[in-house]
Amino acid sequence: MEEPLKVLFVDDDIDFGKINCIGLTALGYDVHFQTSLAGIEEVIKQFSPSIIVLDVEIGKENGIEKAREIILRFPSIPVLFISSHTDISSVSQGLAVGAVNYLKKPFDIRELDLYIKRFATKQLKSKEKSIGNYLFNTETRELLYDGFSIKILTPLEKNGLLLFLENESVGITYDLMSKIIWGKNYTPDLDSSIHNLISKLRKILNRDERIMINTVKGVGYIFKIRQALHF
Repeated sequence: MEEPLKVLFVDDDIDFGKINCIGLTALGYDVHFQTSLAGIEEVIKQFSPSIIVLDVEIGKENGIEKAREIILRFPSIPVLFISSHTDISSVSQGLAVGAVNYLKKPFDIRELDLYIKRFATKQLKSKEKSIGNYLFNTETRELLYDGFSIKILTPLEKNGLLLFLENESVGITYDLMSKIIWGKNYTPDLDSSIHNLISKLRKILNRDERIMINTVKGVGYIFKIRQALHF
């Protein structure tokens, strides 16, 4: 029998935390609930979570700064931020330290379930993904071309690339990109951030002419890898 995914849920709101942990347990997860950051490293070592769900504010403590330390020490464990604050500055800070995403509180337990399955399950799969002539290591964020290392992607670039890889030849809307990459609903003020990310990904992947990120006007983007022609 396959072992359940382990979720370390850290939030100083006891009622909110208990409700969500009960819901996650009912969905089959092995859950450990913690209301402070005290001794968190030891908890991680002992519990060995598949994912950490972390509020950005734990009392007077800064969850983002603590996440930076956690990610450096336990790089293979994804951290998902939850918060009632989803302004672009807070989201950017959270993603910049290496969190996989940023979920706005309150949320439906089914939404949290989807995020956990996407990011925690990913750790169980191969860490290396082939993209045409590229090879991408999802843990180290290292991108290789024809066997040579060419770049360490930023957390945002990594999340954008994985979103496209998981949805090859499927249109990705602006709203879906906003939710998965920035953790918030699409608004026009995200346009420049989205366009900037797409521009960077196109430049990163431009050594292989088969790889395309096409614009679908007024909708979003579609990622494709053309098949090589054989004569």
